[in-house]
Amino acid sequence: MSMHEHEEMDMALPPRGDTPYDAPSAHQLIEAVKLFISEELDGEISQTQKWKLRIASNALGIASREIQNIAEDRKAFKDFLGDLNMDSEKELSDALRNGEFDSKLEDIHTKLTQLVHRKLVVANPSYSISENDSPA
Repeated sequence: MSMHEHEEMDMALPPRGDTPYDAPSAHQLIEAVKLFISEELDGEISQTQKWKLRIASNALGIASREIQNIAEDRKAFKDFLGDLNMDSEKELSDALRNGEFDSKLEDIHTKLTQLVHRKLVVANPSYSISENDSPA
């Protein structure tokens, strides 16, 4: 970790300004714990302990990416539902099941694929969807 990254995680930072919380941010706290875990993984520990620490590190990565992406992803999902005049996922599911959008299925599929891609970026950024991966 570089000196700059350590400075960003300094626990004695002043308030962050436009939020009600003091520094460090939730993202910075998560990254600090991930750093600690990665340093522990380099130590002499059992395979079982390494496996458990990797699970914890992956969970922290997901939480960190959710924090970073939630506002934009929430807006994208809300816009998607709004474009279809739907208020909830259940309402959309019921409408699809009842055939209300049979004439728009291709467009809905494209938009849903984009939303799923956003979810996958948060869950596992090493996985990506290409146009070739989409069902025909």
